Amino acid sequence: MRRPSTRPAAITALGLTGVLLLAACGGADAPAADEDSPLTAFYESISGDLDSEAQQKKYEEQNRKAEELVAACMVEQGFEYIPVDQSANVVTFDEEHDPEKYAAEYGYGMTIYQEPTEEEQAEMDSYVDPNQEYLASMSETEMNAYYTALHGDMFAVEPDENGEMPPLETSQMGCWGAAQNEASGGEQELWESEDMTAFNEASTKLYKDVEKSPKLSEANAKWSDCMADAGFDHASPQAATDYFMEASNSLYDNQTPDGPSEAEQAETEERLATLQDEERSTAVADYDCQEEVGYGDVRRTVQFELEKTFVEENKDLLDRITAAYEEFAK
Repeated sequence: MRRPSTRPAAITALGLTGVLLLAACGGADAPAADEDSPLTAFYESISGDLDSEAQQKKYEEQNRKAEELVAACMVEQGFEYIPVDQSANVVTFDEEHDPEKYAAEYGYGMTIYQEPTEEEQAEMDSYVDPNQEYLASMSETEMNAYYTALHGDMFAVEPDENGEMPPLETSQMGCWGAAQNEASGGEQELWESEDMTAFNEASTKLYKDVEKSPKLSEANAKWSDCMADAGFDHASPQAATDYFMEASNSLYDNQTPDGPSEAEQAETEERLATLQDEERSTAVADYDCQEEVGYGDVRRTVQFELEKTFVEENKDLLDRITAAYEEFAK
């Protein structure tokens, strides 16, 4: 059985597609790249207008409390658990970088990884899971019971009619889920509320509508023509990103639990090197073509127009969620 890790990692990074879109110069009628969108005020009302440092401190304190609660819960379930210092597992990359330079060095960040600094690497290398020795002493049956107590019974969740696994509620996530909800002061329950679920479904449709808008479709066609002139065949910036994500995943599709043979490993490394070169050159051309066709201007214009309509049509729903978060914050 494949077991979830007891060491979840949080990595904050800004995808290249987002960087390219934000970096494009604003046109006369387009919203500026640094202008807040119509939904920004709502997002800030429920998440708080905290800078990255304040958010990080909030995250670390919440996780410290959660780890203590996990330990107490696991004892009740008949297991030992030593709280894990999750702050050592967070790697934060600088979001303010030159998007063109990033494209030339890392492509879309799908097959090429931004390496941590020497200090970050040394910290990660020195990490030791305090529960590893205890886990190593268990039988297969004991270990399965341990992970069920910690994360819930993952095998009890059935796929929906589309064959997709539904999102788990914290009540289904064992000691870890219960601890996360309690450490957040009940914020997880707010996130899983009927109103918030309705908002998530509606906003998902909103951003799908952005992708399907005639204006953006026209911009995609112009961008695609520009890319074709540069020797690349992709329908949109998102399609290019998806292509390299899928290509990266496919490199390891056929690996066995024993790992690849030397010949297979050599073949994978050769394919990876070729894919990385292709990703870099594609991302650079992507950047140039987005600049040429004013892609960022079009996308922001469409997004702002649809968000404005969304806010007007869903005012009562947004007001109820905002009021619930304001009450929670008291």
